[in-house]
Amino acid sequence: MIGSMRKQQQATAITIKAVFFDHDDTLVGTIEAKWAHHKHVARMWYDKELTDDDIRKHWGKPFSQLIALLYGQDDPAEAMRRNLSCEDDFPKVLFKDTMPTLRRLHAAGKVLGIITATSRYSFEHDLDLHGFPRDIIGYTQTEEDTSFHKPDPRVFEPAVAWLAARNILPHEVLYVADGLHDMKAAVGAGFNFMGVTTGLVTSDAFAAAGAESITGLSLLLPGVGTTA
Repeated sequence: MIGSMRKQQQATAITIKAVFFDHDDTLVGTIEAKWAHHKHVARMWYDKELTDDDIRKHWGKPFSQLIALLYGQDDPAEAMRRNLSCEDDFPKVLFKDTMPTLRRLHAAGKVLGIITATSRYSFEHDLDLHGFPRDIIGYTQTEEDTSFHKPDPRVFEPAVAWLAARNILPHEVLYVADGLHDMKAAVGAGFNFMGVTTGLVTSDAFAAAGAESITGLSLLLPGVGTTA
């Protein structure tokens, strides 16, 4: 069993068969690099000075919507091209416990997946940049794979169908993510949820919303240790 869910499991005898993750600020650190990236693009091409508050109020929205809102443009394709033209100058940072946790969960027999609101291009770029073990990640879903987005629980419908084909029900899935919009979507879809405080949401905020949280992914398995 996953250590951080022991209280819930004792109460409801949940068996977790699949662990799915958000990507940004859950598996990789995004805020510092990409907020600087967005500020650069807005300044360079749109003569706009973005503040942290400007970005924060839209953070977590699907990538194409996010950049259109941040840059104030009606042409998301052009905004996307400009953003991607300097993407390599602002790389996301791999959290040190991401790979060990994925491998330990896989060794424990868990089905793994990643569901993110970023674009497929950016997501695949991150997987290649950081050498994610694609062979143990059974399912991936990006912005383009559904017309629904968090906090709408229908964002998980493609994943639920994929899991059902493998005889895994929603209550046998744990979704791990850094946002309250992630929590609302996951719980609405019937998944278990674990918050991780590597994004903008604190442990107190998760608790106030009725969710457990951890400070790092290593805590998902006993014996791995904690994030420094």
